[in-house]
Amino acid sequence: MMIKTRFAAAAIMLTVAFGCNQKSDKENGAADTTAMDTLAAGNLETDAQVQDFVQSLPSPIHIAKIFQRAGLKYIPGMTNSPGNAAKYMSPYSKSVNLGVYTTDLSYCTFNNQSQEAISFFKAVKTMTDGLNLTSIFEGTNLVPRFEKNIGNTDSLVTLMALMSMESDFLLKQTARLDIAYLSFAGAWIESSYIATQILKNKRNQDILSKLLDQNHSLGKLITLLDAYKDKEEFASLIASLTDIKTSLDALNSENTIAHEEEFKKLVEKVEKLRNSVVNDN
Repeated sequence: MMIKTRFAAAAIMLTVAFGCNQKSDKENGAADTTAMDTLAAGNLETDAQVQDFVQSLPSPIHIAKIFQRAGLKYIPGMTNSPGNAAKYMSPYSKSVNLGVYTTDLSYCTFNNQSQEAISFFKAVKTMTDGLNLTSIFEGTNLVPRFEKNIGNTDSLVTLMALMSMESDFLLKQTARLDIAYLSFAGAWIESSYIATQILKNKRNQDILSKLLDQNHSLGKLITLLDAYKDKEEFASLIASLTDIKTSLDALNSENTIAHEEEFKKLVEKVEKLRNSVVNDN
């Protein structure tokens, strides 16, 4: 009964978030965060941070949809290979690549690359299993249901939303906010990597605009990650993301003289960080 209730909630969430193109991305973002509202309870000392996370950071599914609507098309070889999933050993690398693979899954699904999406769905499961989040898939039979619905994009997106809600519920239960933050960081990095790689070869003003819009959520993410800055891997990630935000700030400024040069720097920074994440070095 609980599973059916969450599945129905996921379907409602996606109907609100994606079913009406007339809504703005900001409105859709507010609806999409309902999948993450279970993070807003638990440890009283972190309630404010959790609420900020829920309200400020869109899910990887929503980010992928934003870029897809802006014209971000599927390009083979752009994603992180699902074959890399087995090599991520540390909790840090598993957490951040969970976000990477969730974005790749969304990217493939929204571009009707169903067979590739199955591989990324399984890569996501490998990451969650490694983080002791196995109940996300165990009680819902998500993998066979995903395979059964190949070719039905709406059903696949609903299943992704259910996976996200199950993940959020479990993270709330265990108060593992570091995983939540790192996963979003990985998702943000991967979506920005795909967007900048495409923009590097062919400028698309709509995609560029959506990329620059992600600056706000990046600032919120950096603030949340700062609670873990004493950990070496977190400190390095924060420094890299802060450097990327410097370029985004410059590109969002009214001074357009140096924009082209700054964009090249942005591409290089994102590419360097993303490759570091997926290569686990």
